[in-house]
Amino acid sequence: MKKEDIARFFSELSSFLLEDQDGTVKPQEFSLSDEVKKAHMELLSAEKYFQSVTDPDLVDHAIYTMEAARRKFIYLLKKAREQGITSGKQ
Repeated sequence: MKKEDIARFFSELSSFLLEDQDGTVKPQEFSLSDEVKKAHMELLSAEKYFQSVTDPDLVDHAIYTMEAARRKFIYLLKKAREQGITSGKQ
């Protein structure tokens, strides 16, 4: 199978999955609370990665990754609070 054939297959598959029968693109399901949970897991993973690296070049990468994950998590938390979404834990 050629690269072009594979690319065409995935293009047609994504069109099939993302379009309604009338050809309009389906809106992606988006749950802010799920995204907050996912971002929290990414932050925890980035922190673990930072704690495990020893090579100076990887330490820089780990710091960058951890900071990006932290900012994403804080942003999503802020948006969730603005929309009145809570964790449900009391």
